[in-house]
Order: sequence, then C-alpha cells, then structure tokens
Amino acid sequence: MQIDPASTISYLWSVDDVLGQGATASVYKARHKRSGELVAVKVFNIMSYNRPHQVQMREFEMLRKLNHSNIIKLFTVEELPSKQKVLVMEYCSGGSLLSLLEEPENAFGLAETEFLTVLQCIVQGMNHLRENGVVHRDIKPGNIMRQVGEDGRSVYKLTDFGAARELEDDEKFVSIYGTEEYLHPDMYERAVLRKPHHKSYGVSVDLWSIGVTLYHAATGSLPFTPYEGPRRNKPIMFKITTEKPMGAIAGIQRREGGPIDWSYHLPHSCQLSQGLRVQLVPVLAGIMEADQEKCWCFDQFFTATTDVLQRQAVHLFSLQQAMAHCIYIHHYNTVSIFFEEVASQTGIGVQQQHHMYLGHDLLLEGSMKVVNLPRTSPSQPLILLSYATDEANTSLPFRERKTETCITEICVC
Repeated sequence: MQIDPASTISYLWSVDDVLGQGATASVYKARHKRSGELVAVKVFNIMSYNRPHQVQMREFEMLRKLNHSNIIKLFTVEELPSKQKVLVMEYCSGGSLLSLLEEPENAFGLAETEFLTVLQCIVQGMNHLRENGVVHRDIKPGNIMRQVGEDGRSVYKLTDFGAARELEDDEKFVSIYGTEEYLHPDMYERAVLRKPHHKSYGVSVDLWSIGVTLYHAATGSLPFTPYEGPRRNKPIMFKITTEKPMGAIAGIQRREGGPIDWSYHLPHSCQLSQGLRVQLVPVLAGIMEADQEKCWCFDQFFTATTDVLQRQAVHLFSLQQAMAHCIYIHHYNTVSIFFEEVASQTGIGVQQQHHMYLGHDLLLEGSMKVVNLPRTSPSQPLILLSYATDEANTSLPFRERKTETCITEICVC
C-alpha cells in the first residue's frame, strides 16, 4: 500500500522515513523541494498541543538561541496544512549514538578514538549550553546525533530540546522530564516510582545523565542494572542509584533478591586503554552522585574533562609482558613524570625501564619535555623492555647488544 507523502511549503517527506519518535513528536528524513537538500523535520502531534503554549514554544526558542557545531542546527519553522508546527533541522547521516552502540562491534563499548570524540563533542556542546544558561534535561545516547564527514570522522551533536529550559547554576526547577535509565535518582523517585516529595532539581541532573551516557558509550552497557533489567525492577533500580557508595561507578544485581555488586572501575571487556580508564573513572564517580550537594558542579566537570582531552597519548608496547599500553600525559610534563606513569601502569620501575623506538635505543633524559618524545600510534609505539632480573620477573632479562649491527625493527600490529 502506497502512503502519500507529507509536505510543508518548502519540504517533502514520506512518513515511512522515520528517524525517531517520541511522546509529542516524530522526526522524519525530508528534502527541500527545489534544491533536494536533505534535512530532518520534527512534526509535532496532537498530544503536544495539550501542553501550555509556553512549553510548546520552548524548543523553537532554545534552538534559535543556540549556535554551536555540537548542537543540532535549526534552519526554519514551517507548518503543515493542519497548522501543526514543523521544525526543519540539519540531517545527521550517522544516526544517533544509541544506534552506533547497538552495532555488534560496539557491544562492549566504543573504540578509544571514537569515545574520545564523543567525550569532546559532549563537553563542547554542554559548555555552550551552560554559557547560555540552558539545562537540557533529557541527555541520553538517543539524543546525541552523529554526523560523518567526508574524511570519515564523526561529529556528535546534542538534539531534542523539547525538555530544555533556561536555568542558571544556582536556580532550581520542580517539573519532571527525562528517560528512565538516564534520569537523576531524585527525579526517578517522583516520575517513575510516583512517590511525592518536595525536592527541587538543579543543573546537576544533566551531569548525572551525562555520566550514565558516557559509561554506556565506554562499555556498551548501562551502569546500574537490577536483576531482570531497569524497566522490570524499578524499586531495585532506585535502590542501586541512591545507595551507591561514593566512588562507585556501577552496580549490578546478578540474581533475584541478591546483593548489589559495586564496581569502582570500568570493566576489562571495554575497549578503552588502562591509561584512559584511569583518567575517566574519577569523572564518572564525580558526576554520578545522587546527592545533589555532593555531586560535582559543571565547572569541576569541564575542568576535569578538559584536562583529559588536552593530554597527549603516548603508545607503548611492553615486550616482556606482550601488552599494549597508552599513557595519557600533558605535553609540558617532563619525561621523569612519563617514567613514573609507565611504572604505575606496567609495574616496571623507573630504573628498570629501557625504551626503544623503530628498533633503536631511545635515550631519554628525565628533564626533557614529553612534547619531545617521538610521535607514536598503536601500530608504531615505543617499545618497553625491562632491566629487572629478579626471580619474580619470569620474562627474559634484557641484554645489551654486543655488536654495532642494527636491530631489526619490531612491528606491533
């Protein structure tokens, strides 16, 4: 059965080309009638018009106010013949972060370079929101769109500002918005469990949602999981999020009525290096704190994440351990600090470390700056050998070469 297309004055689409659906609107892939340009149109349903007029207009006003590469762009507002409003926005060819996480290769989270792109885009987009005094209130992977450039690189953009409103750092609100799995526990108690309380909510509710989203992106799973899942065991879901010990970043109930297994680190199954995990875990612990008074503020979040994103990645392969490492360190730090970071990750003491690059000895002075280290990559890392010969070290001891013959280059794929 053929379905007639829908259209406004300038845009045309088929109701089969659905990009997303919500309680008050549906999003379709559309084209400009003259130019053929691809766009996304958000069409509001009858239920949306039952909301107060001020609430209906909020999304238009927010998107007109915001202008950033990590926030979806609003082109114009048009109407259907029925007078229903239609938002015309930029189309993102890569789908959502949620659809990316649902792909089989990301079952245990995103690859490190892609995760860092997600982190950078979220931080930059949220920084723009806070500069404009806006709280999003429904951050989740499904509301983060992915644009893929001609070079294959991703750019992620925050979308769906239907729940957004203006709110300064010291202001509070009482209305409820959001999605269950990513909802701050105080809001979850009232919205999902229907328990009345007199709490108000601040901008930290966005930080909680960002924490759950980043954990999901890093691991492929939600951080808080009752037995049978979040939607089927809501009281335990609330118990996990509110009773979470400080510093814990995940809690799983593995059997019915069983205890909660708390985790203070990211699972070994995730694709992130140990070096990045060490940087990321304190951020997740700081923003996934149910007590709004103990939760980090946005300034702390931006400071910590900017610190992570500005670090230089030094790829390292420990030959005796047959293990790849990635050391995240500032370019202005000294090589002495680099040696200490290597020791922390590998267990090979500073005095026992011997570094090579492209098959040749790498002579490093402690006072050198990290910026002077050679450029590395996963396929072209520094090679780490250990001078240690103690009985606890079961690997073969490193021996100095006796001739001037060049060492064959070691290629780690």
